[in-house]
Order: sequence, then C-alpha cells, then structure tokens
Amino acid sequence: MSIAYRMLKDFWQTALATWLILVLFELLRPGMVQRFINLEYWLYSLIVLYIILRIVDR
Repeated sequence: MSIAYRMLKDFWQTALATWLILVLFELLRPGMVQRFINLEYWLYSLIVLYIILRIVDR
C-alpha cells in the first residue's frame, strides 16, 4: 500500500467519526452544530472522499 493511500484511508475514518459525533451533538441539542457547520456539506464531502478511496484502491 502506498503512503498516500494509507493517509487517505486514515483521513476517511477520522472524518467519518467526526461527522457521526457532530450528528450526535445535533440530535442532543438541535441547532448546536448548525451554527458552526452544515452537516449536509460534511456528508457530501465524505461521500466524495469515499469514492476517491474506492478509485485509489483498485
């Protein structure tokens, strides 16, 4: 495995965990996260990152 692939995969896992934590915060206190970050944009960027990971994995 290349270093770039390992870094991208580690970033993917970190970003996914961060997104899940932000969603949890939003569920606990509605409006808390939306003031700082729009969760939809996070999800779209994670989907794009996942697609890139799949392409690099081939």
